[in-house]
Amino acid sequence: MIRYAIVGSGWSAGRHARVLSRVGRAELVRVVVEPGTPLRVSADFGTAAVTDRLDDVLADPAVDAVVVCTPPDTHLEIAEAVLRADKHLVVEKPVGLRPDGVPRLAELAESRGLTVMVPYHFRFVPPLQRLRDRIAAGELGTVAHAYHRMYSLRDREGDWLWHEGRSGGIIVESLVHGIDQIIWMVGEPPRSVAAMTHTGRGGVADAATVLLRFPGGAVGTVEGSWISDPHVPFGSLDVVGSAGSAAFERGRFHARHFRVETAPADGASPSHTDVLEDDDAGFVALHEHFTECCAHGKPPRAATLQEAHTAVYVATVAAEAARTGRELPLTDLRRDAP
Repeated sequence: MIRYAIVGSGWSAGRHARVLSRVGRAELVRVVVEPGTPLRVSADFGTAAVTDRLDDVLADPAVDAVVVCTPPDTHLEIAEAVLRADKHLVVEKPVGLRPDGVPRLAELAESRGLTVMVPYHFRFVPPLQRLRDRIAAGELGTVAHAYHRMYSLRDREGDWLWHEGRSGGIIVESLVHGIDQIIWMVGEPPRSVAAMTHTGRGGVADAATVLLRFPGGAVGTVEGSWISDPHVPFGSLDVVGSAGSAAFERGRFHARHFRVETAPADGASPSHTDVLEDDDAGFVALHEHFTECCAHGKPPRAATLQEAHTAVYVATVAAEAARTGRELPLTDLRRDAP
């Protein structure tokens, strides 16, 4: 049994708690809320003990692994403290506001024999895994374009979201997810990036479009906003290749699901539909894999620190591209990578 603590008590933390209750060899034993706030959490956290003292949890020998679900500006500091306490680590995306501190986390984890994952859970959604396998096998031919869209409701929790120094803005906090997904689907990191943003509350970017150019010739588009309404589809992904195309939809806000349709370019062969009704399936599979890695000392096969480093590096350069209005090269993509 791997015993977990969660740092944070908001929406993301609650989702991790719900998912852990579905993982057979996992038990949530402690929750850390923000200091100075009431020691109360939602029913999602079950019977886990609640505290506002992170140091006490890190010193607790009954805790094997820690899930960090705090605002992005705190991720690297808390993650390093978790590893120095010899606990396995899941740190929410983005792993940090900048990629600079990620190699230090990788060195700490390796030197102490600890497992670290960043929950890019789309990499564990079965229909998307099967789509990635078909792309890698050449069923869509040479990928020409990949398009990812992710919208969030305009009433998202947390004042920290509207402080760029805390959230990083929409590209770093949210679109980093789509950046990772397109890199995964295309099968290589991009060589340059451009972006445009809409400025919202507090001068923080709340809607954006990111354009990616890949060495193999493919282009990618990632777009999204924090100011959407429930009738808007929550997320989608389209991949277009020389021999076929695929479309993924994650459903609408109150009826989420995963649906992937693949069609050949010639129209002669039948199309393929892959549907999964469980919106948490990727999260469950990710935590099952993480728990297994912790129990047996195995390295994770996906959602790794290296992949997280690449995604946040591309996202931070994209944010700079939006500020400058220029397409920027990703020249340091492999420098200091874990």
